[in-house]
Formats: sequence, structure tokens, C-alpha cells
Amino acid sequence: MKRWCWAGLLCVAGISHSFAQVYTGLSDSGSVVLSSSPDEAADTLLIEAERVAVLPLAAPATFASTVPAGYWPFIQEASQAYQLPSELIHAVILVESNYNPRARSAKGAQGLMQLMPATAKRFGSADSWDPRQNILTGSKYLRWLMDYFGNDMELTIAAYNAGEGAVMQAGRKIPRFAETEKYVPKVLTAYRRAKRLT
Repeated sequence: MKRWCWAGLLCVAGISHSFAQVYTGLSDSGSVVLSSSPDEAADTLLIEAERVAVLPLAAPATFASTVPAGYWPFIQEASQAYQLPSELIHAVILVESNYNPRARSAKGAQGLMQLMPATAKRFGSADSWDPRQNILTGSKYLRWLMDYFGNDMELTIAAYNAGEGAVMQAGRKIPRFAETEKYVPKVLTAYRRAKRLT
């Protein structure tokens, strides 16, 4: 049995729903008594309600919680090593392979960040199928592109898809390739969505 003084009535309004009824009455001294079960001092039913199960609130979604288990440490490592937003690395992986470490494109791009064998070799990867190596190497290439294009994220993303040569040939603009023109906004959308959860 639980009792409250009259001053605690405000607390009753915020009941956690674990109490089905509230009884009231007067004590010998004349104070108002509130109780979760009837007794001599509180024998008048004041509130009657069905018991309601209180479900715990779900933890708010965070950016890290959207990354498949096992890959988050590699993304963090690459982000710190190459001074890139982890959200950008995530966005590229999401669009390139949807976190499939065995993804292989028709053109021969491999793994999570879809590295072409020549690019993987150029940036020091011995095994593009290894998730950690793939993320680190892809991120190293992203960092190189960011530096090359003066931190212009759109051009960096376009070059990751089409190659830096294609961006330069287009006059330092997004090349007029249908795939690249779709790719850039997809990555930017995934990046901004991740940023909102950070």
C-alpha cells in the first residue's frame, strides 16, 4: 500500500500508470490521505483506471546506430586518419555497395567502397575484399580528391564516381554522365541524413 499527503496530489496526475486506483479519506488529524488501496483512513475511491503497461521509450536513433555492426570502428578509424567526416564515408559506402563487402560491379569495382583494382593499388590496398582495408583505402582516395578539388564536396563525390580526369575534362564540373549526375545527389542525400542524426 502507498500513501501520499494532499500536497502529493499533483504527483498523482503524473501517475506512471502502475496504480490502477487511488483512494482518498481523512486521517485522525484531519489531513487528506491518498492511497493505492483502500484502508480505514482512505476508503473512498477517487480515481479508477485500468492498469496500463508502460513501455520503455525507444532510444533515439543515432548516426552510429544506422551503421551495420562491425563497420563503425573502421569508419571512425578512417575518419580520424584522413580527417574526413564519418558521415561522408558512410554515405559513399551506402550508395556504392549498401554495406555489402562482397559487392562487385560490372566494371570490376570491389568491396564496400567499390574500389577499382588500379585505384586500390594506387592508394596502397593489398586486399580490396578486406572491409577495413577497403574503407581505409577508399577514404584515403576521398581525402586525396578533397585536397585536389579544394574541399569541394560535390566535385569530390563526382570524381570518386567518374574519376578526377573526367571532372577536370568537364571544366571542374560534374561530368555529364547519367550515372554520375544521379550518384552525386544520392551520396549528398545520404550524407545530410547522417548529419541530422549526429
